[in-house]
Amino acid sequence: MWVIDMQTWLDKLFFGNVVPRLKVTLKKLAEIITYATANEAGISVDVQPVCWRRPKGKACKCKLDINLDSDTDQIHWRCPACGNRGAVTGWQGECWDMTSTQLDACIILE
Repeated sequence: MWVIDMQTWLDKLFFGNVVPRLKVTLKKLAEIITYATANEAGISVDVQPVCWRRPKGKACKCKLDINLDSDTDQIHWRCPACGNRGAVTGWQGECWDMTSTQLDACIILE
């Protein structure tokens, strides 16, 4: 199970040597945060994030089960097909937080 503090990972992105896999994972986490917080804010989201794992070398691509736990402010995800799962903290106020009014300084991860 992944347990990720976005603040720590963003520090690594800006101040460390970033390996390509970290960028891919950060992009997927940004999608998860955007999806969860948009649903929380009542914003309709048409595209549900998919799993990025590659069990046995083949892309999983199953839609993730995602929810925001309002008691802990953690966003949880789980892939019903391959079991990939985790929790994200430290997402509040970041540009992917759709519950925030501060959407003007978003980082685009490609």
